[in-house]
Amino acid sequence: MSVFVLVLAVPALLVVLLGYVVGYGLWAWIWGSIDAAAGTSLASWAEAAGWGTGLLTLAVSVRLAVGLLRRRRASGGGGRRPPPRDAGPG
Repeated sequence: MSVFVLVLAVPALLVVLLGYVVGYGLWAWIWGSIDAAAGTSLASWAEAAGWGTGLLTLAVSVRLAVGLLRRRRASGGGGRRPPPRDAGPG
């Protein structure tokens, strides 16, 4: 059970972390620049934006993985096929 959790949880957490870092960085950079010019306080929402992009990244990656798995199974490819049966000698 613990290996199963690690196989799914660690990649999922890494995907969320990647989305979080990208979302947080972009939000802080864009709204930090605008806040300096306009005097607003939208840069403080960077953490919420990071979590949103992290979870969105996870949802998109799961959706893509499930779609690829379904397409692969529907086409009959991707797995090992048994060798063709030989009818015997000549």
